[in-house]
Amino acid sequence: AAAHWSHGGGAQLRGNSEERRLGEVLGHEFEEEEGEEEGSVGAEPEESEEEEEEVGEEDIGDSDFDVDGGLQPHQDSIRRRPGETEEDVAQLMMLVEEIMARSTDTVRKRIALERLCLSLRPGMLNVEARRMFVRCAMARGVVRAVVHLIELGVTDLACAASNFLGDFAFNSDAGARAVLEVFDRIAACFRHIFSTLTLAHLPLLDSAILLCVNIAAICPSGHQQLVPLVRPVCLQILQHPKVTDKLRGNTILLLANLSTTVGAELRELRVADVLLDLVSTSGTSGAGKSVAESVIIFLHGGRQPCPEIDMLMSLNVVEEYCVPIVDRTLRCAEFRGMYPHLLYTARLFQVLAQCREYAEALAANPKAVLLLLRACCSHQRPCTVESDLEGRRLVLEAVRSLARFGLLRPTAPLSAGCSINAGHHAGEGDDDWKVPSPVSVAVDRAKEVFFSRSLPLLLQDEHPGIRTSAANLWATLNVQTVLRQLVVGMYLEADGRVPTGLFKTRVLAFLYPFLEACRPEY
Repeated sequence: AAAHWSHGGGAQLRGNSEERRLGEVLGHEFEEEEGEEEGSVGAEPEESEEEEEEVGEEDIGDSDFDVDGGLQPHQDSIRRRPGETEEDVAQLMMLVEEIMARSTDTVRKRIALERLCLSLRPGMLNVEARRMFVRCAMARGVVRAVVHLIELGVTDLACAASNFLGDFAFNSDAGARAVLEVFDRIAACFRHIFSTLTLAHLPLLDSAILLCVNIAAICPSGHQQLVPLVRPVCLQILQHPKVTDKLRGNTILLLANLSTTVGAELRELRVADVLLDLVSTSGTSGAGKSVAESVIIFLHGGRQPCPEIDMLMSLNVVEEYCVPIVDRTLRCAEFRGMYPHLLYTARLFQVLAQCREYAEALAANPKAVLLLLRACCSHQRPCTVESDLEGRRLVLEAVRSLARFGLLRPTAPLSAGCSINAGHHAGEGDDDWKVPSPVSVAVDRAKEVFFSRSLPLLLQDEHPGIRTSAANLWATLNVQTVLRQLVVGMYLEADGRVPTGLFKTRVLAFLYPFLEACRPEY
């Protein structure tokens, strides 16, 4: 999870040629408007309750590293022939028209909403088609029309409408913001089901929680609107024995999203205690646990060890949770019934790496190190949401923490299929030279590629936060160079050539931004 964002309003339809042709198919004309403004953050759920696969060495080999030191771009698994995207969107817009029509009865509207939900599931549309549909549907005013259906108070219709809005907001900055704009109306309809957990309300509660998850994932600026609604029922859902794994998992996912901005309130509710019981109980399914481990780490992680995270470490959280979730994130794959965003996965590593004890546990796992370095190189992958940029920055901060503790440093290129243990010299013992395992070979290659090729590219990245974190990482790896430059500044100040503190905080700070916060005196 993460913190730090605010968002603007919803998007307007772009008047490009593709959408004009689509408009001709539907009998509408679209005017040119300003382009959409993207927002950030999250991890969203899916209905699958499959257990996560084990990440093996064969899954994390070094084949994804290209000659430029990054990752090969993620290829959309859905192949489309020319014009097929427009055809897909046109078919979906026909369902939207049926929902918008006054002559359509509520049963047909519900069926149309359910068909839209099936079509918007991950893997059904390519990225271009999904974005085009969101723009076209927003231009027709579908969000407000669907909210009106919720306000009718018909349970089946409200479930279908809420599910559609949740799918509409999934992985869409513009869609999520559009739903957030009318969330006060939605909250007024759902307040009674959130006040007390009632089994009769579970289907509608399930839909409402899923909607809140997808809004919270994309729009942290709306968390304060969500918290008053969901606070009364969250712990009840986690502890109730008759609640489904899907509802419990989605509630945990909502808590993970909210923990980025309202962590203090969640700590007061002692959410981590309930989640620790859930995680440590044998037989709990992956979908039922959801991202409980992340919530605990987000709420209680810091520079010092804590009992809550110590408990997770005793359960082998790095191997059993951290490695699988970052692997699925980089592959844009499902994990415990949801699709994690890079921002939330990156924050997991960034928080753990702040504490030396937990950083050592991360560094001791070669799979975790390899995947973390790959996440740093994710600049060649397309950004699903704008928060992916902040996710890349947090990954760099995690790597910097490992480097600061001396746990991750550049290594010499491999030669003759052997590697020397760090800190030793040949001939000191039987373990000094060893034939590396496949995963250790991949880690050494990843280090070589990252520090020699990818880090220089990250220093020139277009995103200022990524450039800053990359520069701070470089400074951590080259402390002697930074100290020599500081000494130059001391001599210049001693000779009266520059004012005291200026060289460090106003000259070197352009190279190493962390120095700007330092005091003027050395």
